[in-house]
Amino acid sequence: MKRYQEAELITKSPRELALSVLLAVLDEGAYSNLKLDQTLRQHDLSSQDTNFVTNLVYGVLQHKLTLDYQVQPFLKTAKKTQPWILIVLNIAVYQMFYLDRVPTRAAIFEAVKIGKARGNGGIGNLINAVLRNVQRQGFRDPKLIADTNERLSIQYSVPAKIVAMLTMQLGLAKTEAILTAVNQPPQNSVRVNTTVTTVAKAQAELRAADFDMKASRISDVGLVAPSGHLAATALFQAGAIVMQDESAQLVAPALQVQPGDYVLDACAAPGGKTTQIATYLDPNQGGKVLALDLYDQKIKLINQNAERQHVAELVTTQQMDARQVSDHYPAESFDKVLVDAPCSGIGLIRRKPEIRYRKEIEDFKNLQKLQLQILESAAWVLKQHGRLVYSTCTIVQEENDAVVAAFLKKHPNFSLEQTYTKANLTTTNKTLTIYPDDYNSDGFFIASLKRN
Repeated sequence: MKRYQEAELITKSPRELALSVLLAVLDEGAYSNLKLDQTLRQHDLSSQDTNFVTNLVYGVLQHKLTLDYQVQPFLKTAKKTQPWILIVLNIAVYQMFYLDRVPTRAAIFEAVKIGKARGNGGIGNLINAVLRNVQRQGFRDPKLIADTNERLSIQYSVPAKIVAMLTMQLGLAKTEAILTAVNQPPQNSVRVNTTVTTVAKAQAELRAADFDMKASRISDVGLVAPSGHLAATALFQAGAIVMQDESAQLVAPALQVQPGDYVLDACAAPGGKTTQIATYLDPNQGGKVLALDLYDQKIKLINQNAERQHVAELVTTQQMDARQVSDHYPAESFDKVLVDAPCSGIGLIRRKPEIRYRKEIEDFKNLQKLQLQILESAAWVLKQHGRLVYSTCTIVQEENDAVVAAFLKKHPNFSLEQTYTKANLTTTNKTLTIYPDDYNSDGFFIASLKRN
């Protein structure tokens, strides 16, 4: 009975909750932000414990390869060790080397306690032995690794294959700058819904609520803050602000939408770009945006966001595979088309650190095929002299410039135009790539194509 009660109590501890989230993310493919939010809502934690669980989850995800490197000399059978045991070790080592306020003895004691409760005494002893050896060894500095790709991989906890690919495409200095940036805390960024309020009014109201809001350097409707739960504010509830990264806010303006345009957003969920497009439209001039997505649940989400942001009359939704647009709509149906394509999401590593561990080089080539299929279908329904914007939240050339080049080679009636930004951001060969280290934002790619 005592053993059962101990196990019940420990499942409610912050470290055990962090373990459950990390196990779901690393072993079962869950998304860290969704699983963490679900777990926190299911448990009545103090704000201190909530912050601790969050810190443990994202800290381990951001530094996993570095943490594994610390344990490696003392766990020769890591490949045969149960995943949850490895995660318990990761959590403890993260506290030992990255959290100054947590005593090492506490980190080890709690890890052993979890090992015994979740497994048995032998597992607890194994965890204790490994962690005591790590403690005696001290921090094992990855900077001493001779091979450059391996060093950067372990130092920044990004798989060596991705490091090698980025280094080949961007050079060593730029790659290291990106790797440094993606392990920094993300800013909180919002887009001001200009159909409801002005940027100046929104900034003043959020500052009055003790949010340190500053104007975005790259988006004229963006505000950023180093921290704070902006989704809980009255402005968010009223639809006056939208949670959207600064880089993502540049996609809709690149379309150069006119008030009476009929616009297609081919891969629309969750609807942030759809509702931003709607802010440029005038229903009295016939302006409308059609938002497509493959899944019914995501269509509902787009509609909910349009309602909350007071643009529902301008937004129509339809459940559809974007590759089949040309089968359902006549040629030259739309004035503007946005293909915010499914991608590897490498540009989002700062916010979704688990992405880095899930991608293989072959994935980028397979995604390229899908992206081209969507472009092919979307191009068919664009009017002559219309504009098609292709965007991704990745920084990998195979999904970006290579896709645009392949499309243009097959479609000589399209031409690549300078990507429009109100801030006149620097472009390369007319396309815009924003890297995570450029503005402390997500990585993004935007290309503007005109049908001649």
